[in-house]
Amino acid sequence: MNLAEMLKKENIFVADTFKDTDRFYADYSEFLKQRGIVKNKKEVKRLFVKRENVQSTAIGKGAAAPHIFSGEFSEFLFSIAFLKEGVDFNAPDQGKVYLVFLIMSAERDVGLHLKTLAHIGRLVKCTDVVENMRKLQNPNVDELYNLLLDQEKSICV
Repeated sequence: MNLAEMLKKENIFVADTFKDTDRFYADYSEFLKQRGIVKNKKEVKRLFVKRENVQSTAIGKGAAAPHIFSGEFSEFLFSIAFLKEGVDFNAPDQGKVYLVFLIMSAERDVGLHLKTLAHIGRLVKCTDVVENMRKLQNPNVDELYNLLLDQEKSICV
């Protein structure tokens, strides 16, 4: 698996801060709508919030990996959001989340979701991807994308 093959630069969302996950998901859903990826941003936000309410999608070390299924998506979509000031996702390690890996698709392709989640888990566990992104001064999309590709090369097996 290679996240770089799944991630398009235009699907990288960068923001300063949000008071909570509800506000983050609202703005992220608007981001998807502005890019023509979804039509019903309220439904997408509702699904993300519903998923977050079941159990926190935070995985520790400043990362979260929410994943949803919705007819709003015509194909598998992988995106990242970098939150400069971090957001409280009720993480198991009590830390704020700065890097959000978002996985979305129309059909319940559970296998692809699980493979992607496992890959993200290894990336976060075996690298300092979040810490290194936070060290960037006012990062832009290209810097975040290139750092992710570089860090992915260091994933343990």
